[in-house]
Amino acid sequence: MATDDLIQLTDVTKSYQQHTVLHDVNLTIKTGEFVAFVGESGGGKSTLLRLIAGLEPATTGQLTMDGRPINGLNTVARVMFQDDRLLPWMTVLENLSFKSRDMNEKVRAQELLDLVQLHDFANYYPNQLSGGQKQRVALARALMASPKLLLL
Repeated sequence: MATDDLIQLTDVTKSYQQHTVLHDVNLTIKTGEFVAFVGESGGGKSTLLRLIAGLEPATTGQLTMDGRPINGLNTVARVMFQDDRLLPWMTVLENLSFKSRDMNEKVRAQELLDLVQLHDFANYYPNQLSGGQKQRVALARALMASPKLLLL
């Protein structure tokens, strides 16, 4: 495997009981690449992301990241799900920093709110935001850990 291969899938299949969602998928994603999966509803796009994130195992085949098998949770990857999954009892800033007392995390959260153009909404609650604003908060939260791999 070349040193710039970040993700490697070899003959990956995922089945749920008798229903096969992914069949013999072979894929290489290089470091720095942006890759999009396009297809019909139920075509396996989200399943593929969950496999790469280590949220569920492949039925057969091998998944590696940086040449190491993905067995269990992929701790250097972050997933931004289709729904925002914000905690409704926390403000935007608290959703990013989870009430951390670490000043570096609070500064990082403020920087990310600037990045997603929501600095003025730090003390708002999710029910006070539009759908698009909630998605930007979810993106900022996914970026909080500076993941090596971001799955959207």
